Amino acid sequence: MMELNAEEQNTHEAEQESAAVPQEQESQSGAPCVRTRVAIDAALLRRISKTSRAVMLCMMILGIVMLVLYIVFSVIAEEGIILLPDDFWLDILLWGGAVFFAFGLVLLITGARMNKKQLAHAFVNEYEFYPEGIVINDYRSGEHVSTARLRYSDFEKIRENKEFFLLYPNRVTIYPVDKMILSEEECALLRTYFRLPARQKKK
Repeated sequence: MMELNAEEQNTHEAEQESAAVPQEQESQSGAPCVRTRVAIDAALLRRISKTSRAVMLCMMILGIVMLVLYIVFSVIAEEGIILLPDDFWLDILLWGGAVFFAFGLVLLITGARMNKKQLAHAFVNEYEFYPEGIVINDYRSGEHVSTARLRYSDFEKIRENKEFFLLYPNRVTIYPVDKMILSEEECALLRTYFRLPARQKKK
């Protein structure tokens, strides 16, 4: 009788363990707290890069202004209208203007080429946000090409601006999350996951 009871107990414990496994798997594969898709198109890239493009254009404009001032002051100095003790300030205007204009132009062209390369592949990022991390499904030209599972601590930097959450796994790659298609509750939940400060609601 003791052996029979032991066998029944072992069988009962095995049934409990087998019943617990599906529950654990179900909790791990349950519905995500926040799920969204972002298509990397021309409009999205313009929205993301509008601040950097404005900075580049300002650098180019500043460079042009400095070069124009260099020409004006050089002509005035040659005509003898004003006397300059030396050419130091003229050199500052010349080289400073050239550097600002060239630097802004190079960055603008490089950014345009990178955007053109991304648009050629028709990127779509699908995000699933969990309390412990994020699952990113990458689609190119309608085909699923990769799945990445990352913890929030794996990201070098996570920023928020007026329109996006910007996730940086490294200095080159960026995962934009469009806040415009999320509810206020979802944005607040993501700030908690990302450990970002809460934003006050507009009255």
